[in-house]
Amino acid sequence: MPRITFVYPRKTEALSITNRSCALNCAHCRGHYLKHMKSISSQVTKISKGIKSYLISGGCDLEGAVPLKNHLDALKKLSLGYRLVAHTGLIKKEDVPLVSPYIYAASFNFIGDDSTIKEVYNLNKTTFDFIESYKALKSTVKTFPHITIGLHHGRVKGEYNAIDILSKLGASALVFNVFIPTSGTELKDAAPPHIDTVIDVMSYAKERMNRTDIYLGCMRPGGYYRGKLDELCVKMGVDKIVMPSVGARKYAKGNGYEILESQECCVI
Repeated sequence: MPRITFVYPRKTEALSITNRSCALNCAHCRGHYLKHMKSISSQVTKISKGIKSYLISGGCDLEGAVPLKNHLDALKKLSLGYRLVAHTGLIKKEDVPLVSPYIYAASFNFIGDDSTIKEVYNLNKTTFDFIESYKALKSTVKTFPHITIGLHHGRVKGEYNAIDILSKLGASALVFNVFIPTSGTELKDAAPPHIDTVIDVMSYAKERMNRTDIYLGCMRPGGYYRGKLDELCVKMGVDKIVMPSVGARKYAKGNGYEILESQECCVI
């Protein structure tokens, strides 16, 4: 019997350690995705009813790092009562031991194309820097690489290379997101990648990394696009889908899938 996990992360809350600020001001985001996060300082002394874990995120500094090491006291306090998943951004090897005692898992956005790093992230780094950060994290913390399909202006550029690299470095699970044209950003008029292209990339990962679980993450376009993509992902055998569409749930139920559910971040 095929099995799939549907994730409804109601018991994980996202916190920003930089409020709404981000030094990189990336072309696809412009800080948009920080607006709906609470400040980490507002939660340290509170008891959040119904919350079991926190996603610790925030904007990056000019080196591409989410400055977790500047908030070690807050991380320590929160880790006493909750599991913490951290978006680290690029991270120096010597900084990993500073934050790792307080982190249950790390979510790491992995990019396999230098021009995307420069043009979209506004970052003077290369794929090599992402490899080194991932290796440093993976050696100490349970780390889940994330690939955003279509990040380069809605086009696929570097995703296959990222998968090839990760197939050599290893990963217990690989999370795929899909580029969303977002109002108020430089890429607001770019079209998301074609659904068939997304499925091709994910299918390649499933074949290339056959011992790695494949997840469809929370970031992807809505409406018809989301409904069609989610159903195709069920058919291709992904292991988890975050906030699945009605059509995906119906397909799984109608075709004899064993359906599991989770109420925390997909990497927990």
